[in-house]
Amino acid sequence: MDHAAVIRRIGRNDCDTRELCVGNIIKDRTTAAELAAALEGNTHVQYVTFREHSYDAAAFESILDALKETKVQKIAVGPQSQVLHYGGKYALAVVRQVPSLQSLIRLDLNACNIGPVGAIILSAILASNSTLRRLDLPDNDIGDEGAVALGHMLGRNTALKEIILDTNGIGEWGQRALRNAVYDDRSFASILDSNHTLLSYFYIPRNVFGKTVLNDVLSSHAANLRSNYPEAAATKKLRRVLKKRYGATLCFEKFLETETALLPHVLGWIGGKRDLDLMYSFKPMFVDLLEGRG
Repeated sequence: MDHAAVIRRIGRNDCDTRELCVGNIIKDRTTAAELAAALEGNTHVQYVTFREHSYDAAAFESILDALKETKVQKIAVGPQSQVLHYGGKYALAVVRQVPSLQSLIRLDLNACNIGPVGAIILSAILASNSTLRRLDLPDNDIGDEGAVALGHMLGRNTALKEIILDTNGIGEWGQRALRNAVYDDRSFASILDSNHTLLSYFYIPRNVFGKTVLNDVLSSHAANLRSNYPEAAATKKLRRVLKKRYGATLCFEKFLETETALLPHVLGWIGGKRDLDLMYSFKPMFVDLLEGRG
């Protein structure tokens, strides 16, 4: 199908035109303007891919502006695109539009070379985003700095369920930050404040994490996956802390689902104050709550 026919179908809001591959279809600003006009108000295009072209900056921005008026759910930049030669500038242009794309649930920036700075920009934008569910960032050379920024972002963003980070040169510092985002065991309160939504960081675990933190990450993802609400995931992670640090096991495995009157008084008291750090001070009172060593 030629470019003019594609643009006409989009302009007619054709219900069978759900995917749009933008490459040399916008070979000049005139064609880009025609496509942008066709996209405005379109309700059927759901998947847009930018690839195989060195875009005119103004033409590229005009298409992004037009997408604000659509119901697009997924945008991909690359892979194997000439955008790689431009240091990820097209990918970052898309990132800056994310707050305006209210229907977007997946962003695929595979091999766009956004680097640490790009990851920091992306993290700042996504911290308050409530619509995106999946972010693909493999092979972007974000390194430790980018991973730390993403970890901080996950402290605020509870909408994302998957961030794919394979092959990004993330070292121990960055791995620790990502691990702490979903399993911060520095205190019982920090466990409660961890991210209980994210389900995965990777396609292949060893492409992102080393042995030091991998088990904690895997167990936290499993806790998030198997829990229907954040408090249940926090409970599973708390049980892991108690087992690893004190060799202790909770008698009531689902104590957050149990009536408070049936629990030891100390647990109800701590739960009422919502200050799990108090469990450190009242460890001697846990004789009736915990079993095992210690």
